[in-house]
Amino acid sequence: MRRLASALLLTLAFSAIPQTVPPKLDSSFRQMLPKLRTRTPILTYHDVIERRDSQSLWFDCSVSEFKAQLDWLAAHHARFITLDQLYAHLVGGAALPSHAIAITFADNYKGFYLRAFPILKARHIPVAMFVHTSMVGSPVGRPKASWAQLAEMRDSGLVTICSQTVTHPADLRKLTPAQLDKEMTDSKRLLRERLGIPVRYIAYPNGKWDEKAVEAARRAGYLMGFTEELRPAETASSILAVPRYVHTKYRQAWADAYGKR
Repeated sequence: MRRLASALLLTLAFSAIPQTVPPKLDSSFRQMLPKLRTRTPILTYHDVIERRDSQSLWFDCSVSEFKAQLDWLAAHHARFITLDQLYAHLVGGAALPSHAIAITFADNYKGFYLRAFPILKARHIPVAMFVHTSMVGSPVGRPKASWAQLAEMRDSGLVTICSQTVTHPADLRKLTPAQLDKEMTDSKRLLRERLGIPVRYIAYPNGKWDEKAVEAARRAGYLMGFTEELRPAETASSILAVPRYVHTKYRQAWADAYGKR
């Protein structure tokens, strides 16, 4: 009952903020920044593997590593927040709990569903998953979670499903304006149609972005966009260019925000 009441309060707080596309100069965000006294770290993970071996990539996180990182954060009194909470804070000044941190995942790997999702459910930790829609359910290479699995994650109340474009271009900066618009609007539309959810947030694939990408995200109606720069959220130049730390830098992220490792 307590968790339900907290969720209701968050919903009311979030709905009080105008759900409009941020204007060109991100006026709400820029006006709020001088009033914010926080430094909030955001982590981004990719695939979660059973164990590390010779085939592992730099962005992989093994089950034991993932548990150890969550344990470390818990020992440092981390309070895990949703992207809705973060947005309400950055644009509207909504209060965050002390030692707040947000966790995101990229690429919709099935390894997240099989390995990380059960851990997060057991610990009641909210996260966001950024999905490139053309590969949902694909068995090619590293398998991706299916629409049914995404729906299950949505229904858990712990996973915010977000966009990571349609095809995950290697570098958005090389696309034409028309290509950018298609990547961002089509992914948003398909996620909404297949999952029946509002799609408020986008992550730029490989962390590569420029003002053209930001403007395309704005035109598509996203409220917040994410990069992969190693800085706290409140140092963003735009609400559509909020920095995140790769998960291997979790101690640096914590130190930058809270001054201890």
